[in-house]
This record gives sequence, structure tokens and C-alpha cells, in this order.
Amino acid sequence: MKLHRARKERLFVMDGSYAVEDRVLMSTIGRSIPSPSAHVLVAASDDRAVVHARPIQARSTIHAAGHHSPTPAGPAAFPTSKRWSWLADTYWYVPTANLPAILYNASSGESTLVSDQTVFHIEGYSKGYFWGKAVTQLGSTSASTSSMLGSVTPEGQVLLTFTLTSTNSSPSVTQGFGKMTKRFGQWTMENQMFTSPTEKLQIGHWAYMVQTRPGMPSWVSLPAVGESVPAFLSQ
Repeated sequence: MKLHRARKERLFVMDGSYAVEDRVLMSTIGRSIPSPSAHVLVAASDDRAVVHARPIQARSTIHAAGHHSPTPAGPAAFPTSKRWSWLADTYWYVPTANLPAILYNASSGESTLVSDQTVFHIEGYSKGYFWGKAVTQLGSTSASTSSMLGSVTPEGQVLLTFTLTSTNSSPSVTQGFGKMTKRFGQWTMENQMFTSPTEKLQIGHWAYMVQTRPGMPSWVSLPAVGESVPAFLSQ
């Protein structure tokens, strides 16, 4: 069975119609735990470590005739940080279904839902760490740009830090948490974030952020903002 194959998926777009976009299915790496009574040898490969289990005393299967035959032990695959090296130079955005975010006014105690389109450009990746740029637009307000630094474990747990610097105030840091999750055959970043609780206006948002690339409808017109990805990131 091929580990990589392309297929067509129907994605919902803002005007209520459906557009067909090419989706590349990323291969996943299985995981199993060797027997406690085993000598373990680890051999590194491109994107995983292969554990060869050699049982000290092989278990037996009892047949009807009373004969015993050892149960064979096979290799178990464990993910490594190289699993996510494909994140370098990728673009991510918020799909229509996950645009709503919550705006909380700490002074009045009032909260309201606003549209939050955020686009990541992950510029580089190395040994489980990645970095780049994030641009966010709330409702019809002006977009803001932050530097982004993140980490992802071999199992797919994500930690994000966004630093927003302006000439009128000290840097504002927002942290987010996430997980690489497959939906409809494609990797997504299932992210959650809240701005600093010291700010009077706090923003909370969660989303299954998905990839976009040239040739896809989302690359030409982002949900909620109607701009192309290059134009949105140039702000």
C-alpha cells in the first residue's frame, strides 16, 4: 500500500458552495510497546526508531495436538522528531467553521464572539522546533503581525508562542497549545490559545488549522478576510 497518495476532498467555503481541492495524505507511523521480558535494540531510520524485541523466553502457542510453537516477535516503530520535518515552509489558516473566537472585556465582564482569521507561515524546522510568522485579523479591525516560535513532540503535541511588538507598547506574548490531528485524511493543528490575562481585552480561540498552498481556493481568498495568503502575510 502506498504511504502517499492524493485524493479529492470537498471543503466548505464562505459563500456556502463547495470547492474541490487536492489533498495530500500524509503517512502516519504506528506505535506499539515491546514485551517487558525483552532485550531491546534501537536502530535509527529517516523518520522513526525501529525497536527490535528479542524475548528472553518466547511465549508458546498450544495446538490441539499438544505441540508448542514459539510466538514470533516483530519490530515496533516509534516516531521521532524527523516525523514533522515536512512542516518547514508550510502555510496554515483557520477554516470557516472555526472562525469564531471569544472577546472578553475584563473591566466590564462582558464577552462577545468575533471572527478571528489567523495565518501561519512556518519558515523553518529543526529537531522538533519550528519558527515563522503569524498574522491575525479580528472582525473588521486591522491585522496584526507576530513572530512565532513553536515545538512539536514526536507524538504530535504542540506548544506555540507569539510575540507581538509595537512602537507604542511593550511586547505582548501569547501562548497556545495544540496537537497534530488528522481530519478527513489530512493533518491539522488542533490549537487553543488565550491572550495574557493581564490585558483588559482578552481573546480566546481554538481551531483545527489546516494547510493551504498555491492553486487552492483558500490561497486566493482566505475565509472572513477575502485576501490572498501572500497579501495577508505582507501586512
